[in-house]
Amino acid sequence: MRSRTIPGSTIVVVGATSGVGKATALSLAAVGAQLVLVARSATQVAEVESECRALGATAIGVAADITQPDDIDQIVTTATAHFGHIDTWINTAAALVVGELHLQPVEDIQQIIATNILGTTLTSRAAMIHYRSRNAGVLINLSSLLGVIPNPVVPTYSMTKYAVRGLTLSLHQSLWHRSPIQACTIMPGPIDTPMFARAANHTGRAIRAIPPAFSTERVAAAVIRSVRRPRRQRTIGFTGALIVIGLHVLPRFTETVVAQVAARLIFQSTPAPDTKGALDSTNVPSQTSGGWRRNRLRVQVGDTLGQRLARRH
Repeated sequence: MRSRTIPGSTIVVVGATSGVGKATALSLAAVGAQLVLVARSATQVAEVESECRALGATAIGVAADITQPDDIDQIVTTATAHFGHIDTWINTAAALVVGELHLQPVEDIQQIIATNILGTTLTSRAAMIHYRSRNAGVLINLSSLLGVIPNPVVPTYSMTKYAVRGLTLSLHQSLWHRSPIQACTIMPGPIDTPMFARAANHTGRAIRAIPPAFSTERVAAAVIRSVRRPRRQRTIGFTGALIVIGLHVLPRFTETVVAQVAARLIFQSTPAPDTKGALDSTNVPSQTSGGWRRNRLRVQVGDTLGQRLARRH
């Protein structure tokens, strides 16, 4: 498929007020996309909308709960009323619960399934209905390397990322003969994202982004590469590529080593109280980075590299 043009195209970004979603929205704004920004908090959506407009983009915000079909219909209605159609739909919203399965409360499990699986499924369905009506469009879903590698301390999160990857790859197979419509999966490794600070934590230990965490701008650059040149599946960086290769060459060894190492690296040395976290992220500050990268030079290089990769033609 030839390279698609971003300036002037209409792009929906779900989860646009935090982490990868916000980094993606800002990078798309910088290259002239028409943006429909979606999150649950109307206040935060308005803040990101203003930031995108300051970069020269045309942007509108929609406060919506993606687990509610009526709210998803409102996203489509708003986008088509303002811009006529949707060219690309990007799903980045996700929740995180940390702790072995027997320690996770039922309500936390229900919430993570609702946000990560049901929400992604319903929004993907809405995008496909719209794309089928005009025989064009790209859907991009954010999965994770935890969609191919299990992790014993985040079993429900890993389950949801397997589900997102399975859904998107299934859509890809159903569309392979319809080249104007594409479904793409992004599989980042650990990301320096605010999600860890608002995660529900039932382990008794403080958690962090698994080092070495990528900047959200690097992940946003991979998302935008799929906007320009849709691909079935993308990983990010050398580590991600090495893990995928290892799963093909030595699957059981790679799975075991990566899962066990990651399960240890997610913890800090300090204790932490049991908490439900902020699975409802409406009161979490709107920011791209979680502040988990401690080396200032590494932060600057990672962010700058990601921004330049995202904004180049």
